[in-house]
Amino acid sequence: MARLLKLAEPVLVTGAAGFIGRRLVNRLLHDGIQVRAFDCVACPESLMQQQNLSWYQGDIRHASALNEAMQDCGTVFHLAAMVGDWGDPESHRQVTVEGTRHCFERAMQQAKVRVVLASSIVVYGDQIGLGVCHEALPHGLTFGPYSECKQAQERLAQRYLQQGLDVRIVRPANVYGAGCKPWVEQLCEELKRGVPVLIDGGNYPAGLVHVDNVVDILLRAARVADSRGQIFNAADEEEVTWRRYMCDLAQLCGAPAPRSLPRVAARSLAWAGERAYKLLGSQRRPPITREALNLVGSPHQISMDKTRSALRYRPFVSYQEGLAEIEDYLGQAQ
Repeated sequence: MARLLKLAEPVLVTGAAGFIGRRLVNRLLHDGIQVRAFDCVACPESLMQQQNLSWYQGDIRHASALNEAMQDCGTVFHLAAMVGDWGDPESHRQVTVEGTRHCFERAMQQAKVRVVLASSIVVYGDQIGLGVCHEALPHGLTFGPYSECKQAQERLAQRYLQQGLDVRIVRPANVYGAGCKPWVEQLCEELKRGVPVLIDGGNYPAGLVHVDNVVDILLRAARVADSRGQIFNAADEEEVTWRRYMCDLAQLCGAPAPRSLPRVAARSLAWAGERAYKLLGSQRRPPITREALNLVGSPHQISMDKTRSALRYRPFVSYQEGLAEIEDYLGQAQ
C-alpha cells in the first residue's frame, strides 16, 4: 500500500495561468491548500478574490524571478514552459530548459522541497506509434524545439535528482478539456474552415487525457512517498480515436465532418512547409508541422500500468463527462 504524504505548504505552481496550471491552482484552493502562483502574466480576474492565494508575476528566464515566490515553499509543481509545435528554438530553450534549471537551483537551496515536473509524452518522439510507450522507454527522435526541450527538462531533472533534489516527473498525453487551445479552440476553428485535421482517416487511439485527470496524477505524484525520482504517464485509457474525437468536436461546434489527409501527403507538406518558413524567416506557424503530425498521425499506446499501481490512480473524469464540459464551454462562448 502506497504511503501518502501531506502536501508541504505553501505550494508553488509555476505556469499558473496556463490551461493545466489554472485547473491545478483551483483544485489546490478547493482543498484548502495555501497556494503561491507564478506566471509571466498578471493574476486572472477569476482568481483575484481567492483566499489562500498569492500571485507572483515574473519572467522565469531570469533566475532571480523565482526567489520570493519559492521562499519557504514545501512543494513545487513546475508547469512553466513554452508550449507549441513551432517557434524560435532559443525562446523554447530559455523558457523551458533554463527556466527549469532556475526552478531546480532555487529548490536545491531550500531544505526538503518536493518538485513535480510536468513533462510530456512528446519525449517519446518517434516511438509514439511504434509500440507501447512506458516510462522506462528511452527518449526517442524529436521533431522540433518543443520535444527537444521537454527531453532536456527531463535530463536536468535526472541530474538534480542525483544531487539530492526530490523531483518527480509526470508525462501528460494530449490534454483536452474546456478552455484548451490546441485540442479544442484551435481545432474548432480548423474544423469550421474545413481544413483537413485527420491523417489517414484517424481510426487509431488519440492518446487523450482530460485536464482534471492530469491534475489528479500531479497531486498523487507529489503525495506518494515512494515517488521520488519516478516518472509517471498521464493518459486516459478509453481508446478514443482521433476520428471519434474530431467528429464529436465538430458536432459540438457546428462544423462539418472532419476531412482527412493521406499520411504521405501530410509528411511531405510538413517537411516542405517547415523548410520554407525557416528560409523565409516567417514567425507564423506552418499549416502542419512534424511535431503535430507525430501526435495527430500516430496511434497512441501510452501505458498507465505504473501510474495505476504506484499512485493508486483511477480516472477522475470520463470522456463523456469531458465532452459535456466542452459543450457547455462552447455554448457560453457563443
